[in-house]
Amino acid sequence: MMVLAGTIWQRELVEFAQRRRALIIKLAFPLLVGIPLVTAAPPFYAALSLTMLIAIIGTVGAGAVLTRERHSGLTLRYRTLPVTPGRLLIERLSTSASIDLLQVTPVLVLIALRHPSRFEWWPALLLSTAAVLLLGNLMGAVASKLSDSPGEVMLYVFIPLLPLLYLSGVFTPLSQPVLLVISRLLPFSYLHESLLGALSGQPNLLPWETLLGGFGFLVGAAGLTGRLGRRVTESD
Repeated sequence: MMVLAGTIWQRELVEFAQRRRALIIKLAFPLLVGIPLVTAAPPFYAALSLTMLIAIIGTVGAGAVLTRERHSGLTLRYRTLPVTPGRLLIERLSTSASIDLLQVTPVLVLIALRHPSRFEWWPALLLSTAAVLLLGNLMGAVASKLSDSPGEVMLYVFIPLLPLLYLSGVFTPLSQPVLLVISRLLPFSYLHESLLGALSGQPNLLPWETLLGGFGFLVGAAGLTGRLGRRVTESD
């Protein structure tokens, strides 16, 4: 029975590897978008675009996939596994977020190669990227309960995502104290700051501050995923 608990991530990885055309597209798309941004765009615009790209990959991808799984009955079959709803959702979303991280890793490597002197930002960039991807997958999972249409779910994901990106200071620098405080409570601000630093821009936070923020949101995302397990997986 314990083998069944591992079939969630095993199934995801096997399906990801077997769909060769989708695999190539998923790996190539972020890199094709990232190459001109990392090599030619000013740091602020590159950080803005890459933050949006990473946020969209996590939220939209998870929302569409989980909606199809719920509609096909696969989510119902997941419930027969001998695991708690929290662990079920954590394993499902962490696997999806890991695959998303694999997709954007070539872009992160390109940033490191392009700006090797900014190595102090690399740990913060990795942790903040992982945090945004896991939280994005959780947002997509919650949104997948709102409709049986993947297209509608993607729309529901964008409704909160764009204001959150604005409040994180991604689109324009924030100067008002209240907005600055709000931005520190959102994971996208730490991803944006780490990208600015890694791209030789002018971030408002130090590398260790961004590292702690990314780590905190990554741990918080895992805990929140476990708490929402029953609500997301067992209430249709």
